[in-house]
Amino acid sequence: MPRCEPDQAIDPDTARCPVVGLAIDTRKHESDWHAHRRAQLLYLAQGAVTVYADGRVGQLAPSQAVWLPAGHRHKAVMHGPFAYRSLYFDVEAYPDLSASPGIVEINALLRALIVRVAEWPSDQALAPAQRRLVATLLDELGAADRAALHLPMPREKRLRIVAHTLLSDPAVSWSLDEWGVKVGASARTLARAFVRETGMTFAQWRTQCRLLVAQTRLAEGLSVTTVAHMVGYASDSAFIAMYRRLYGVPPGRRARASTFG
Repeated sequence: MPRCEPDQAIDPDTARCPVVGLAIDTRKHESDWHAHRRAQLLYLAQGAVTVYADGRVGQLAPSQAVWLPAGHRHKAVMHGPFAYRSLYFDVEAYPDLSASPGIVEINALLRALIVRVAEWPSDQALAPAQRRLVATLLDELGAADRAALHLPMPREKRLRIVAHTLLSDPAVSWSLDEWGVKVGASARTLARAFVRETGMTFAQWRTQCRLLVAQTRLAEGLSVTTVAHMVGYASDSAFIAMYRRLYGVPPGRRARASTFG
């Protein structure tokens, strides 16, 4: 499939080929909520993508992909300049695909296979050599490290106000008492509801929210110092320590553009 803009892309659900790809290099874009009849592997080659699915929010950095099972409702928000390669698998042709969404770590071999398949025509059946490449890709995909979309979104109306406000401006530092005044609930009620609906305390959820947004801002090219203050940290060192604790690497490393061919 030639490289194209998001609004010029083919409908992968109607393609003749059992696995088709889209190769898209462009700037900021936000999709509507939607679902595909095919399973989707969205690999981020450059930039940052926030994925909303299954009541959770996940942030992709370069070298990662998100797996979205067939019929799984989702939307994606691309930040700044970005490039992604998205593969769509016919579930009748590949019945053993994972039924659980998640973030997948992409190694060099998987990256090369994804890039190759993303350039295939969508209107042709697979040749024997292509079927072997897909089999290798699926083997590698099954063996890859995988994690859940890591920030659960609460469903209760008052908690959703808190959550969406913090996603929009993670530097907001209101206490639960202050949030309670804003949304009409006691601090104790909000605290219990956050644990019940997300499995996290409010403080834990806010920390993960801040670091989720930080990945986006770093991928847009902002400095560590600027991002630290934008997401509510008083010092670079506190931000770097928390980022490393959650992601295992210093901020900025995974946000740098990867190369692909």
